[in-house]
Formats: sequence, structure tokens, C-alpha cells
Amino acid sequence: MHNLEDLKLAIIGLGYVGLPLAVEFGKRRPVVGFDIDSTRIAALEAGHDRTLEVDDHELPEARQLRY
Repeated sequence: MHNLEDLKLAIIGLGYVGLPLAVEFGKRRPVVGFDIDSTRIAALEAGHDRTLEVDDHELPEARQLRY
């Protein structure tokens, strides 16, 4: 049996549902976010959500979120 504290999460699709989930989980545990739009990933890595689903100040708070 795995320890829940050791598990990593993956969120597939960083749209209006996936990105807020990834950000909130990424504040507390390791998360990998996947999206097929490479320009979206580049913008998120730069700290900007062009869809405005998540405020730009929230992205750096998700310290355990990787793309």
C-alpha cells in the first residue's frame, strides 16, 4: 500500500477545470500539469494564465506544480 503523502498527481488538460485544480493541489503536493497547447504551457511557466481562470498571483503559490 502506498502512503498518500508520497503520491504525485497528474492533471491532464489545463483548461477551466484542470488549471484551478492543478494550482490548488500544487500548493500542497507534487503535481504535473499536461496540456497539448505548448503556447499555453509557456505562458503558465511565465506566470500568466491568458484565460484568466486563475489569477496571476496564484500561479507562483503552487510551488509544487510542474508543466
